[in-house]
Amino acid sequence: MTLKFETNKEYFIFIITIICITDLIILLNIPFLRQILGFLFLTILPGFLILRILKLNKIGFLEKFILSWGLSISFLMFFGLLINNLSLGLGYETPLSTISLLISLNIALITLAIIGHKVNKNSVYSLPKLNLNASEKSFLCVPILFPALSIFGMNLMNSTSNNIILIFLLFLIPAYVVFVCFLNRKFPKRLYAVVIFLISISLLLLLPLRSNHIIGSDIHAEYRLFQITLSNLHWSIFGHTNLDACLCISLLPGIYQSILNINPEFLVKIYHSIIYSVSPLIIYVIAKKYVAEGYAFLASFFFMSQYTFLFTEYYSRAAIAILFFALAMMTLFNDKIDSLKKRILFIVFMASCVVSHYSTTYIFFFMLLGGFAGMEILSKKYAFKKVISLTIVFLFFALIFFWYSQVTEAPFNSGVKFIEETFNNLNRFFVEGSRGEQAQLVMGKGIEQMEIPYKMQFVLTWITFALIGIGLVTLIRRYKEMSFPKLGVKKPDFLKEKFEIGYFVFSLVSSGLLVVMVATPYVSEHYDLGRLYPMAITILSVFFVIGGITIAKYLNKLTILCSKKFDDKDASQQIFKKSLTKNLSLKKALPKKQKEGENALQVLAYLIILLVLIPYFLCVSDVIYNIFGVPRTLILNSEGEQYDVSYVHDQESYATKWIRRYTDEEAKIYSDYYGTARLVSQGMIRSPIYAKSLIEDGQAIKDGYIYLRYTGVVDGKLLDWGGKWHNITEYEGNFGDNNKIYDNGGSEVWR
Repeated sequence: MTLKFETNKEYFIFIITIICITDLIILLNIPFLRQILGFLFLTILPGFLILRILKLNKIGFLEKFILSWGLSISFLMFFGLLINNLSLGLGYETPLSTISLLISLNIALITLAIIGHKVNKNSVYSLPKLNLNASEKSFLCVPILFPALSIFGMNLMNSTSNNIILIFLLFLIPAYVVFVCFLNRKFPKRLYAVVIFLISISLLLLLPLRSNHIIGSDIHAEYRLFQITLSNLHWSIFGHTNLDACLCISLLPGIYQSILNINPEFLVKIYHSIIYSVSPLIIYVIAKKYVAEGYAFLASFFFMSQYTFLFTEYYSRAAIAILFFALAMMTLFNDKIDSLKKRILFIVFMASCVVSHYSTTYIFFFMLLGGFAGMEILSKKYAFKKVISLTIVFLFFALIFFWYSQVTEAPFNSGVKFIEETFNNLNRFFVEGSRGEQAQLVMGKGIEQMEIPYKMQFVLTWITFALIGIGLVTLIRRYKEMSFPKLGVKKPDFLKEKFEIGYFVFSLVSSGLLVVMVATPYVSEHYDLGRLYPMAITILSVFFVIGGITIAKYLNKLTILCSKKFDDKDASQQIFKKSLTKNLSLKKALPKKQKEGENALQVLAYLIILLVLIPYFLCVSDVIYNIFGVPRTLILNSEGEQYDVSYVHDQESYATKWIRRYTDEEAKIYSDYYGTARLVSQGMIRSPIYAKSLIEDGQAIKDGYIYLRYTGVVDGKLLDWGGKWHNITEYEGNFGDNNKIYDNGGSEVWR
């Protein structure tokens, strides 16, 4: 079945019909249909119409889908900001109400459809064939179950703490990856993207579905900002904090909530993960330009095998910004987009990153600056087309300065202070304890005292680093063959296309930044490496598989050399070669033999990559930890450090709402560390107080309320600022004259 429009007019009528049907369903508030069509209406349609205006007719359907997705999110933020500020300027204070927003979006989308109809008259759009043959259906039988297993398994986990279905899923996914790799000759190429997306959405659903409430640390303050935006039905700078600069946590979810009308907390839990679910497809698109589709599939799975990917809800702002960074990179190195349109798309995604997350934007800027400098240096010796100009660099800085300094203020001051402190702390470069906790863990500090799964993951992580490093060293050592296309040197067999010099430079800059982040004292201590690494491997994932291919080639050569020592076949080989020149039938055997050798080499490369990637995934996804009885992450456990810190119980939420209802805004509300986060998001308490004097100093609190969350009531322990647990019996009698005024069995309030 193929959806095809014979004329441009038919296409235009179809778009208008879709808009009208969606409007009707939203206005009638038809359950389920409103959420499904509303999401597609917001997440696909605007970008699709913009692509038509840009006349990007040469790119493939997958690229169109990804760009439509990314451009739609960009459009919602910038158009939403425009309508918001225009409305407030005209005295209308609820531009995010459903009717107002729907009218605004309809006008904008119909205008885009009309413009596309006028400027792209000669293009007739059609969807690719959706009908699958028997072979394709059989290949999809297993991955189509992944999302269902994710949802059903997490429902079972939440209700009974039984993780058997989830463990099965997390074994089934890598097993299917192995199956695809070793049947890659029979596996249909057009299904790679489908399988990647199914794996992506299945993994990204796990954490959001784990609880009825949001999970994480920063997300609690982000949720409160979203709730303020939602209650006011407009966006504005509320707290003069860094969060005000991030439209993806306030304005963007406000738009989605207005159109979809679902539980606000569920929306915040789920929508970042769903939006981010296309990011592995971007890795696939980037990688498959340079290596075969099977290798690109593995590069994409490597990207999905990162802790930060599985815990996207923890890094919600950064995830959206990283998505825009990845879109910018995909656009930059797409040969089917002409220079002007490529520049337009790059600037749009660059600006979208700016309004999504400040620290990710700063890293993006330094990557861009380093890439520009590197290309300028290489241009002195080699002639090539530069993908980054000084104008783009200055424009990026201007956007950063305008949004972070002139509009939202706080992020620019934070950035300047961060750079200043980085230089001030360079004198601590050789001090062992000057690195952050993550950097020290990467370097192996304390690993000897840890359980076996931690040691396994540490070793596997360094092997993945080694494979990426081998891939990069291979690129540098064989730069004439693998990059610098105009030198005319033949490319290696494992590359479909040579790397552009721009990609070559960005790869070196990305790896260099990773080294700087780990090595520099203040940076590694105050910036989360989990946010930089996904940015870096957006570019470097392809070198993970190239590293595996390189090792396979050397192992293959070593095997041949070893076999020659036992069986010298030089004489017979000479006779064989002479006979080939005389016998035409034997000439045909040489390509066949060569092809068999290439196939054997490919199998060896797959084997090496999978021997690292599969156990690495099982470690990161917590399966290995569960096998060894170590409760690390809350996805598969209802106990352990992360569960006690981050899991929000219903009783905790009820108690915070009770406090909100029966106290005034000036009341002092005390809690342990992370208890304050629950008060912020669940109870909308503006300024809860960490009970330092009680927990760390053992002093009684006599003025205000004390909120005890689940761990305090059920487990009898309180968490201090440094992450240390204290037994609540230590504080008996230190509640002063406070009396218990609320108790629901999982949370208490004392006064």
